[in-house]
Amino acid sequence: MVGLGLAGPRAGRSGFPPAPPWPPWFLHAAPSPVQWSVALWLVELLGGSGLVLGLVAVRRGWRPRPRRLILGSVVAVMALMVIPPVDNGDPLYYAAYGRIAVLGRSPYVVVPVQRMPLTDPIRAAVPFHQQDPPSRYGPVATGTEAAASELGGTSVARTLFWLKVWNALAYLVVVLALDRVVRSDAARRARAHLLWSVNPLMLFALLANGHNDVLAAAAGVTALFTLKTVNSRRGLLAGLLLGLAAAIKAPYLLFGAGLAWAARRSPRTLATLALGTVATLIPGYLLYGHDAITATAGVANGPPVGNVPWTAGMKVFSKVLHWHISAGSINTLGWIATVVLAAVLLWRLPPGPHGLPAIRVALALTLGLLVASPHQLPWYAAMIFVLLAVFPVSRLDWVVVAFATTSTLGGLPFFYFSGVHPRWLARVLRIGEWGVVPVSLAAVAVGLLWLCYVDDWRSSADLEGALSPAAGGIVANVVS
Repeated sequence: MVGLGLAGPRAGRSGFPPAPPWPPWFLHAAPSPVQWSVALWLVELLGGSGLVLGLVAVRRGWRPRPRRLILGSVVAVMALMVIPPVDNGDPLYYAAYGRIAVLGRSPYVVVPVQRMPLTDPIRAAVPFHQQDPPSRYGPVATGTEAAASELGGTSVARTLFWLKVWNALAYLVVVLALDRVVRSDAARRARAHLLWSVNPLMLFALLANGHNDVLAAAAGVTALFTLKTVNSRRGLLAGLLLGLAAAIKAPYLLFGAGLAWAARRSPRTLATLALGTVATLIPGYLLYGHDAITATAGVANGPPVGNVPWTAGMKVFSKVLHWHISAGSINTLGWIATVVLAAVLLWRLPPGPHGLPAIRVALALTLGLLVASPHQLPWYAAMIFVLLAVFPVSRLDWVVVAFATTSTLGGLPFFYFSGVHPRWLARVLRIGEWGVVPVSLAAVAVGLLWLCYVDDWRSSADLEGALSPAAGGIVANVVS
């Protein structure tokens, strides 16, 4: 990942000059589309495979020293912080939204590029198009973007660096929070660090590519951890953190359902939870007005994004049956499927971690949203991994890793190589985009439903333990 970042901004995209001695540091190597595509695929395949092997090793008794995993995470985060975004242009948009806010204008209006002066260096570097939507992120996200822009000035490179600094700090906050929550159990501790701290899939999406989802994930999961003990003071703090997360990315409001479930027997805690959420969520939207609400809420009604089975499947059916299926119809089907899958998961998902009552509900709703909805992008999986890291070990691990690896592979180079050459590569990318990846994601959804149907979430380690000679009594029960 670091090597890809050091190669510099990719050819065919808007470039920007470095700002020495400030990071990000990079060259202008300009690898070919074939080299770039193969390198990205190898990064993700090696990363996903490494994560699987690490989880298998922990189930077989491997207990690495937690300090080494934490140190490895810190080194990886710092290394990825000082390179430019590897394979995604979203941080350039963050820089533009922050610049617009610093200029005293709103990034929540139609075609944000029109809000920037023609001579502004940030405008020249950002690949804006006339059909681009306004900012889809909450007012707190805009605040972090404005802070980065203020510190970076008119330098795109310095602005991107400060955006990555915020992401790095948030990522490490989650590392420390997870370690504190599971430190009493060596196996859970190792698994938590594998699923988050040194997880190559998350490091690539959130640090190498610089997506701001990590900011919301840090605030959201600490809100869930805060309500480990149910009382009104903790309810208020959890509400403040939940509002902060939702004011970065609105879907993190789903974590509020888990918090409400945990506090369901305490009206005072529920009241302070609601108060804290409103106290941090509302002021930012009041600052930017109706445009901010419309822009962030409009994502749910927008066209499907990502390599979702709904989009690919509906396109195939429309061609075969000569039907005209609108994006609105696909959205409707996707949201219905989301509600149904979330309900099934609430019913069938195994018990959550002891002492963290909010996690199970939040995980069920998040899985329903990301697996079945018409809006799926690889970096959204941060919502799942922060929860799975403290969830008891089960076969759900493999479903989530398969989902994240497949969606990440699907979000790789074709997403930005329009009119790519050679033509065979363009054909391969298109087959992956509309064939292999949607089918694989559909298989993941089917596998998840099958686990719900058979209600057998045991891990392979559990099965090995049940059949071992030392477990004579359990073997007798299994045989009978």
